[in-house]
Amino acid sequence: MAAPGFTDKPDFETVYNEYYDKVYKYVYTLLLHKENTEDIVAETFLSAYANYDRYDPEKASVATWITRIAHNNAVNLVRSAAYRTRAALPENDLYGEEDPDLQHLEEDKDIVMKLYTMLNEKEREFLNMRYVMELKDAEIAELMGMQTKAVNKRYQRLLKKCRDLLAEDNS
Repeated sequence: MAAPGFTDKPDFETVYNEYYDKVYKYVYTLLLHKENTEDIVAETFLSAYANYDRYDPEKASVATWITRIAHNNAVNLVRSAAYRTRAALPENDLYGEEDPDLQHLEEDKDIVMKLYTMLNEKEREFLNMRYVMELKDAEIAELMGMQTKAVNKRYQRLLKKCRDLLAEDNS
């Protein structure tokens, strides 16, 4: 039996247009590096395009499917020796003037990015699934191998940690 809303398979151009920005932001907040993000996003959509005939909308939403591809590509990069030898993240201007595609983010982006640098990769990924990719708890639970209730509890703890970090930073 198909999950509600998962039965329609949009054409790939629609998927690309709808998810490109979300995937870019998701990967960027995992890697915090513009060039690596661009590489991973390109690799994600090339892989998705090459395998789109095998995508089954009855098994997962497009958001879940494309997030899994992006996540796997980013994890593979982080595990690679080449990634570990690259230069460290610059301390100033995480989104930078040289990246006009991201200039539409809200005014608080600097605070959010500073907070993201205080979180570990798993914590950033968890927040990204909900707020960047806009996945539902059930979709996140499936991706993370967790119970849906556990996803909500984990978010509550993580949001409390974020509030505490921001309070510390402002004091």
